[in-house]
Amino acid sequence: MVLTPAFAQDAKPLSAVPSNFQFSGTWDCEGAFANKQVHKSTYTGATILGGKWLELSEEDLQPATGYLAKYLIGYDPQQKKLVEFDANNFGAAVYSSDEGWQNNTLTMTSPISQDPKAPYAANRFVFSITGKDTFSIDWQISKKIPLEWITADHLGCNRRGPK
Repeated sequence: MVLTPAFAQDAKPLSAVPSNFQFSGTWDCEGAFANKQVHKSTYTGATILGGKWLELSEEDLQPATGYLAKYLIGYDPQQKKLVEFDANNFGAAVYSSDEGWQNNTLTMTSPISQDPKAPYAANRFVFSITGKDTFSIDWQISKKIPLEWITADHLGCNRRGPK
């Protein structure tokens, strides 16, 4: 009988960067919030830290709230899942995914809040690769447990080409 250390049997770490798509570059994004208000923003993407982490920066253009955000997505070997750090000029949040990229979609979910005064019980970002030079981002919320997701914000993003 051959004994193998437990760590040798662990599955391969989830990749923050999909194998068939590159987020690097600048993206023009347009969509709407749940209330039908137009949402336009610019994203910039980069693969950082030896190709292990995905960095996305967002700057909202419309509405002109001044919203700025930096999203860092990478694998945490301690938790054995992808984590996302969302730092923005209105606050901060942490999300995670046990599955990683599946069928060109990555769902990053917040912890569930037990605070009855919280505006929602949980929220998540759903990143979907929709074409060679396009992707979408949906921000979904659930106001109750069990979770029932509704889209609060949708953006479709197109890679900006040379001008």
